[in-house]
Amino acid sequence: MYNVLLVDDEPGHLTGLSRMLKRIRPDYGIHTARNGREALEECSRYSFQIIISDIRMPVMDGLHFMEQLSPGATPRRVIYLSGYNHFDYAQKAMSLGSFEYVLKPLDVDKFMSVLEKTEKSLEQELDSLLAREQLAARLNAAEPAYNHRLLNDWIEQPPSGSADTAGLAEIAGLLGFRGDGGCLIVACLEGAAECPPAVQEILTARVRACGRAAGFHSRQDQRLFVIVSEVYPQEELLRQLNAPGVSVGISRWSPRLLATAPAAYTEARHAVMEGFYARPGESRVYLAERSRIDPQRRLTPALRLEALITEAVNGSGHGKGAAEASAALLSRMLAGGGLPLPVELARNIRQLAFKVVHDLELLQPEARRELLNRISTLHPGYGGLTELAASVEVFLVEITEALQEARRDRKDGLMARCLDYINQHYTEELSLESVAEAFHFNPSYFCHYFKSKLNITFSQYVTGLRLSKAKELLAASSDKVYTVAHQLGYRDVKYFNRVFKKEFGLTPEEYRSLARSKAESAE
Repeated sequence: MYNVLLVDDEPGHLTGLSRMLKRIRPDYGIHTARNGREALEECSRYSFQIIISDIRMPVMDGLHFMEQLSPGATPRRVIYLSGYNHFDYAQKAMSLGSFEYVLKPLDVDKFMSVLEKTEKSLEQELDSLLAREQLAARLNAAEPAYNHRLLNDWIEQPPSGSADTAGLAEIAGLLGFRGDGGCLIVACLEGAAECPPAVQEILTARVRACGRAAGFHSRQDQRLFVIVSEVYPQEELLRQLNAPGVSVGISRWSPRLLATAPAAYTEARHAVMEGFYARPGESRVYLAERSRIDPQRRLTPALRLEALITEAVNGSGHGKGAAEASAALLSRMLAGGGLPLPVELARNIRQLAFKVVHDLELLQPEARRELLNRISTLHPGYGGLTELAASVEVFLVEITEALQEARRDRKDGLMARCLDYINQHYTEELSLESVAEAFHFNPSYFCHYFKSKLNITFSQYVTGLRLSKAKELLAASSDKVYTVAHQLGYRDVKYFNRVFKKEFGLTPEEYRSLARSKAESAE
């Protein structure tokens, strides 16, 4: 729907044109004015897409009205009506932006043709305007992503490569620096997978208070927030950048930062890694020229470190022992030389853990697989050296528990073999000493071990086994009692009778008679 303004000093013409428009375009908003001044007042209150105006009017004519009319915020078309077919009127009207010039009296068909042409022109311009607005919106939405990619491409160039001149010029325009010099500042928040927007804004604002700066996320590592600064931080700014839990690495000053950004980024990124080793209360702002990080340092597993872990996991398995072993392991790894990159430290720990787990022969296959899979969790993480030490401690406890379980399983398997041996030899003169000797146990230890596993003594187990078999033989055979006793390993039949009666309250013969009576009754 369009808003239409009709301007004519002749009431009859104004009324007739208004009625015609309402009939052919009932959804249009129709407004009227009797001269140019009233028309200006209407235009100050409403926005019109179509203005149909007479030229010759008292107070203010149509041409003067158009000269005074301010440009509209939306597309607008003007159709002039005139009873005079003067070329100078038409020429003047067209110079003022008139879309059409129609002579009075109106020819309805001619007017409809002009109106349709006007509407089509408006629709085309509105569609074009909408398309431009949509394109502008897409460009505005894409601009941050484009700038982010541009800046990351800039700092990630390979050392031997160089950005093209046009690319560097675009970077320079984006940064708006007054010279070519500057430095890179890299920040990360301890325990966070990404530097929060609030921290980004605070750090960037503090740097901008000293000079021009731009901040963006590192594409290589989402934990890192990069600030490009045209000034090198002095004492006051260094103090302001020292925020709780935030590590900050600052590259050396470069007089040609546009060309040397990749090297500066590497310096700042390595410097900020020193925060991984920070102790509580320490300043976490690190300058590249003073950094303790040695990116070239490579660690190799040493036999003494492997022995340290092996000794720890073969111990009692208490948390205190694991904690001490974890602390000692990291301390010995870091001794001497500069600090390795956190990823190098974690890599060495994983390599050492793999060798220890692989070499522990006592581990069950499933436990070994689970521990080997767990090794991948030993990484620098987001919590610094403290978090890595805790992960190592937990891992040592898990190895210890797996070893203890393996030892228990081994002993349980040994007991099963002992019982199987007894079940096969109970008819012989079997003693605790003979079984202990068969399995290379000290008799005293075997006595204690046997009772701890079955909650009965060796003698009670053998007696119970023999008497259970005695009941079966007595009920199923007519063998003499002394024969049954001999078959069960008893050489003294009187002792057998005494033991049997003590256990069941009946002599062997009494039990046999009772068992046969029950069998006959059942038949």
